[in-house]
Amino acid sequence: MNIEKKEINYDKLAVAIIEAYDSDRMESGRKELVRGMRYVFEKYQKEEELQVVDDMLIAFTGYKLDTLLNMAEQISDDAVAD
Repeated sequence: MNIEKKEINYDKLAVAIIEAYDSDRMESGRKELVRGMRYVFEKYQKEEELQVVDDMLIAFTGYKLDTLLNMAEQISDDAVAD
């Protein structure tokens, strides 16, 4: 994939990402996130690769991986029950 970074409209990209998640994908989106995160952590295990994952999480959520993992520990099992 060859993307010209200077041609990316980051405002529109952000809206597209938010709309993709909001448009009736809340439940299926969670399942896709679970599958995607599992894939990412199985594929990218080197320290420098995990730093890129951390950077992406910061970009999309505002939080580092360790912060998100701490937040995840506070979520009740009932909140994720299918």
